[in-house]
Amino acid sequence: MISYFLKAVKENYNVKKRSITEYSRIHKNFMDFCIDAYTISEIGNLSTVKMSGLFGMMKMETVILTPLYKDAPLFSYDLIQVMGKDTLLLELYDTQIKAVDCKELEKVKGKYQKLPDHDLGTHWYDHLKLSASLSKRGKKMVSVYENLCRDYFQAYLKLLVDCDFCDQKKKQALVKSYVDGLLNQGGPSTDQFKKMIGENATRELFSKYIFASE
Repeated sequence: MISYFLKAVKENYNVKKRSITEYSRIHKNFMDFCIDAYTISEIGNLSTVKMSGLFGMMKMETVILTPLYKDAPLFSYDLIQVMGKDTLLLELYDTQIKAVDCKELEKVKGKYQKLPDHDLGTHWYDHLKLSASLSKRGKKMVSVYENLCRDYFQAYLKLLVDCDFCDQKKKQALVKSYVDGLLNQGGPSTDQFKKMIGENATRELFSKYIFASE
C-alpha cells in the first residue's frame, strides 16, 4: 500500500524525497527496516517504513502524513502481518489548532464496520486519537484492507483540501507535543526503535524525519 499512498499524494502535490542519511536502513535483532521521508508541498511531511522480521514471518508497513501547513489531523497507517494474522491501523491524531469535521472519514469507518475490530488496549495518547480512527484484525484480510485504505485515504486527501492553511509554528508545536509524548511516555513502535538504536537516535529519527516535528 505504500506505493498507493505515494501515488495518490503525487497526483495532488509536489513530492520531494528527503535524505535521511544513516536511518534509511536499519538492521538489528533479526529485523530489517527501510525508511524514507518526503516533503509535500503546501502540506508537510510524509514518511514510510517497511519492516520484515522473523525470517519473513513478520511484515509491517507504515505511512505517516504530518500536516504542518494545513490544520488537518496527523494521519497514521500500519499494516502488520504475523503468521497468518493481518492487523490494520488507520489512525487520526488531534494535532490541530482548531477542530475539523471528519464526517467523511467516519462514513468510511462505518462502511467497513462489519470487519472484525482489534482491541489495542489503553495508551497515554488515546485522548488524542480521533473517533474516525479504526483498528482491524483477521486472517487473510489484506485484499479487503486495501479497499478500506483506498477509501479512507481518499477521504483524508479531501479533508486536506478543505482544511485551512495555518500558522506553521503553532501547528508544529502541537505535533512536537505529540512526538515528545511518544518519546517520553512510550508507544509500541517508539519503544522498539529505542531498543534497536538507542534513545538519542530514536529522538532524532522521529523528530526530524518520521514526523518532522523539529
